[in-house]
Amino acid sequence: MKMGLAILTLLISFAITSSGQEIKKCDGAVLSATSEKLGKLNQREIRNFLLTFGKECRNNVEYSEWSNELLFAILNNQTELSLKTIEKFETSIDLEEILADLGSPINDTIDVKALIPKVDQIQFNGKLKQQILIKLKEAAQKY
Repeated sequence: MKMGLAILTLLISFAITSSGQEIKKCDGAVLSATSEKLGKLNQREIRNFLLTFGKECRNNVEYSEWSNELLFAILNNQTELSLKTIEKFETSIDLEEILADLGSPINDTIDVKALIPKVDQIQFNGKLKQQILIKLKEAAQKY
């Protein structure tokens, strides 16, 4: 009986650890995993990526540049899933920081003008859609 209880406790502990692992802000490991699966990400992986954004990352130049480039790449390659993920987890992600990044692409080779109609054609929360489109239009005017 004790052995069975110990095994059950161990299994529950493992399940909680592996599935409920907390994503940290500015986490380069998440960026690396995201980068490796670019174009083939699922919603959980996109959510984990989005959870790394935060005000505390602004002074982390390496993270800021890499996350900005990945954000645009994910939005371009998996537009609908990205937007639906942002919509679904809007209250748990730092939307303000994500919108700030969308308004200021770090890499001037990002074709923001081509991204705007891709975003516009996806059906999702009207207010959120407008916020994203406004930021992308701001970015397009910068380049």
